[in-house]
Amino acid sequence: MPAIPVTVLGPQESGKTVYLASLFRRLSIQRDDVGFFVRLPSEEATKLNQIFGQIISPDGWPNPNLLAHTSEWRFTCSVRTEDGRVFSPFTISYLDYAGEHLTRATAAETEHGASFWQRVQESEFLLVLLDGVKVLRCFEGDFLLVHELISVFNAIESGNNVVHFVVTKWDLLEAAGHSVRSVLDCLLKDRDFSDFYLNRLRQQEAGALRFIPVSSLGRGFAVPAADGRTMVKQGTSPQPLNVEVPLMTVLVDLFNRAVRSVATQLASDDETLRFRSRRLRWLQAVQRKIPMVRALLAARAAESPVMAAVQEYLGDTVVAYVDERLSAYGQQVGNDVAEARGRVLRARSEREAMIKMVDMFETTLAEFDAAHPGSHVLEGAS
Repeated sequence: MPAIPVTVLGPQESGKTVYLASLFRRLSIQRDDVGFFVRLPSEEATKLNQIFGQIISPDGWPNPNLLAHTSEWRFTCSVRTEDGRVFSPFTISYLDYAGEHLTRATAAETEHGASFWQRVQESEFLLVLLDGVKVLRCFEGDFLLVHELISVFNAIESGNNVVHFVVTKWDLLEAAGHSVRSVLDCLLKDRDFSDFYLNRLRQQEAGALRFIPVSSLGRGFAVPAADGRTMVKQGTSPQPLNVEVPLMTVLVDLFNRAVRSVATQLASDDETLRFRSRRLRWLQAVQRKIPMVRALLAARAAESPVMAAVQEYLGDTVVAYVDERLSAYGQQVGNDVAEARGRVLRARSEREAMIKMVDMFETTLAEFDAAHPGSHVLEGAS
């Protein structure tokens, strides 16, 4: 299956790089409470581990993406079953763009800018990161965050993307006593955000819509400095919170589609199997009657000069040819049936593994929704 494009959008300082590094650290191991793991090419894995090392060091933060820098990370999403088999049904093409694409008017005029907006249009899934510090400012009447997202809203209007708003630095909002519902209520006070939100709810064919609170480093790892922008580390160990949930929601949709696709292929292969088996039985029945055909031609040849000529010049050759082709075709059909049966067996095995994953994801998301009422805004078209 081709890689599924997931594009990560977020203005500068929204925490995209920190989130990405934390996401990989969390999902590089198959954990009991997650149920799957991801793999990256070794060079990419090393790079993200180095970034995470910068994050947990006493001083400094990773450098933000420059406008010309586009980072694509191809996560192979895998699950190891109880019998030790590893299935890797999907690859996620996770594209991380510089935040300036959303805030600099001249960015769209560049080659990178054109590529960026084309990718947004083509992406089946969009993760829009909302900086928790800027969300806090919205409670004070400063809706700069919404202004920075207008171009994103415009792009979403023209597509049916699945959209997940990922509220970063949730530990700060949580410490201030806010919930997902109170954050959404606050954002709805802005006319632009409210109009976008209500219009999205009216689009029955649109994909899912969620507000997902995450903390890439967990409670108490860093707090805002006096300037309100710089984050100061507190010397504690990172304890990521909910970082896997956005990707998990993407995978639930993907795996449900894959299960339906596998079920369709399964039905198709079963029908092919039945048809070809019937065809093979018919051919085998014809083969069994070929001696009767030979005898019939011989009897007719004794009665008719024309049939005698057929028997003498063509009959044996034609019958032998038919016999040979039927035998070859019967073997081919037999091989096709065996191949179809093999595909069916493989699909059923993989289907069971995928269903197991989906069940775990959906259970986890149900618990998440219960803990964060209002996060699952729109179910999405079936």
